[in-house]
Amino acid sequence: MTYDARAVANALLDLAGERGIPLTHMAVHKIIYYAHGWYSARHGKPLVRQEFEAWKDGPVLRVVWESLREAGSKPVTERATRFDPVKQTREVVKPNLDADDRRFLGDILSAYGHIHAFELSEMTHAPGGPWDAVWNAPNRRVTLGMRIPHDAIRMHFQKMASSCQKA
Repeated sequence: MTYDARAVANALLDLAGERGIPLTHMAVHKIIYYAHGWYSARHGKPLVRQEFEAWKDGPVLRVVWESLREAGSKPVTERATRFDPVKQTREVVKPNLDADDRRFLGDILSAYGHIHAFELSEMTHAPGGPWDAVWNAPNRRVTLGMRIPHDAIRMHFQKMASSCQKA
């Protein structure tokens, strides 16, 4: 199933809280990026509905950034919200992942949750990877919304998976 990125962020933050793993805003983005990539490679469809954008520090989900930016470089303690235009209020986005996807996200957290956010960021900058292809594209201009296509992420993680199987 494909989810709102804020729902995935909140599920990740809930799982991290249950395990006593503090996550910074940057770490949330990078771990979701890895979850999205491995999920897409496995299922052939995106985990999150929104596209990642290529920012200086790596892939970022704008809706998650806008919702959690108040945390700055400290561990995130709040949950991602969305504006309800009918009620004219902000409300927490429910982490509505099904059981299999929540378990998958927990596995990703186990693999990446103890890696420092700056190291995760460096990992997303791998030459030839999706972020690199957008950020370092010939004749590119830095603009808001430099999107990283879902298919580019999926294909990159499929290549990584196939190289792991050959090893």
